[in-house]
Amino acid sequence: MTPIDAYKDTSNRARTFLLYHHGLLDTRSRRIRKDWKANFLEFMNWPAGADIERVDSADAVFILRPTSQLTTKDFTHTVLDDQLRAALTFGVSALDRYVHERVIKGIIPALKSGKLNRPQEEFSIPVATAIKISEDAVAAQRRGENIRPANIVRKKVQEILYRRPFQSFRDIDFAFQLLGIATLETQLRNAYGVQDCKGIKKQLSGIATRRNQIVHEGDLVRHERGGQIRRHGITRKYVTDSLDFLDQFVTSLENVS
Repeated sequence: MTPIDAYKDTSNRARTFLLYHHGLLDTRSRRIRKDWKANFLEFMNWPAGADIERVDSADAVFILRPTSQLTTKDFTHTVLDDQLRAALTFGVSALDRYVHERVIKGIIPALKSGKLNRPQEEFSIPVATAIKISEDAVAAQRRGENIRPANIVRKKVQEILYRRPFQSFRDIDFAFQLLGIATLETQLRNAYGVQDCKGIKKQLSGIATRRNQIVHEGDLVRHERGGQIRRHGITRKYVTDSLDFLDQFVTSLENVS
């Protein structure tokens, strides 16, 4: 699996949540007509007078059985906006996973090559982890296994780095510094054709902030004292634009070397 493959998989799943939001949102404003309901029940050989509900979306028609735990209220903006929140969360996760994959696959060769930059020199692993790496290597050799110590180191580094998010511009720049790439901002300016990356940083920061509000705070508006429960607003356009931005951003990162 390449880093871009990991990104595309998770990003595509984010887009599916957008499809759910569009395809499930009820556009119906009236109850079912009695004649339509009677004809449908007869066609389905369901009991006459069964208490069914009908949901009309832009893509489909849903019939809720009397035993359904879902109601028409579950197909409203209030409920289905969580699909948008899920889409945004998955979009940021796609970026995070992409950067992690870039670092994990390239960090060992980068640390082996030539002069190290400051982030590379200061990157460290706990002493206990270093001892465990040594013990694992010795044990494998005693078992007669043909192992590469670098693979053991890479696995331990992977465990350490996966505890760190790569969602802000600063964190992503740090990740590329670990790969020996000190010109991330310059390369992105050239890729976007801009004089500085202020706009890119601001939009990325805003997306990460919304993601954190959703994941860590249930996307609920903060209250100092009391108050009713309210959720932050979210729109399909905002999420679509954010996912489009992340696609372009990762495409640009893919060309950074």
